[in-house]
Amino acid sequence: MAERPRRRGVLPIALGAAVLVAGAGGGLWYVKPWQGVDVPQSACWNAFTHDDLATLSGKGHKTLAWQDEKALTDREYPHDPACNVTWKGDSSLSHAVASIATRIRDEKFQRAKTKAEATGWEPNLPVSLDFGPGAQGWLFHEGTVQLLLRCDYLEQNGQPSSWPYREIAITGDRWSSDTPVTEVHRIRIAAALRTAKAIVRAQGCTNAPQLAEQPPTAPF
Repeated sequence: MAERPRRRGVLPIALGAAVLVAGAGGGLWYVKPWQGVDVPQSACWNAFTHDDLATLSGKGHKTLAWQDEKALTDREYPHDPACNVTWKGDSSLSHAVASIATRIRDEKFQRAKTKAEATGWEPNLPVSLDFGPGAQGWLFHEGTVQLLLRCDYLEQNGQPSSWPYREIAITGDRWSSDTPVTEVHRIRIAAALRTAKAIVRAQGCTNAPQLAEQPPTAPF
């Protein structure tokens, strides 16, 4: 089955203006302009909280969120939603304070990925993270958090989807020098779990995947 067409554009969300944010319940809501606040109240479908962004950005840095026009609420997933948070004045999405990428995956990918993580295709094996029985998770030594979630649903023709997995990757290559690496990992792990729960709510997964109530502890 060919992968659905994807749209790659992102929507810049500027501080000091009304911000469009995708709510986990399927609607859209507006946030009034912030006054005297250097980071958004939340970003990336509420995966990152104000405190998360303030910790990653550090004192004196303002941040902007760049979020795909299509949100996690789009059940048909015509493309893979992504979001980046950058320091204000730095429009390079490759230098994000925080970043979320989501992709649809099939059974073949899930089997190959599970085998690769188990046999050690990297010099350092990633550490497994327990996101609950409905998901697989890993923390890589360079700091990337990955979560693989199974979300069964029916296509428009009534047939089960051949792409039932959602891969979530949380990363970023800039954060405040005052922020310990373990805290960065904690924030990314929590963001991965929030994103997975938002997908389950928005997509109406028929298999009702069970996810952990609380994010697992960062192992390093």
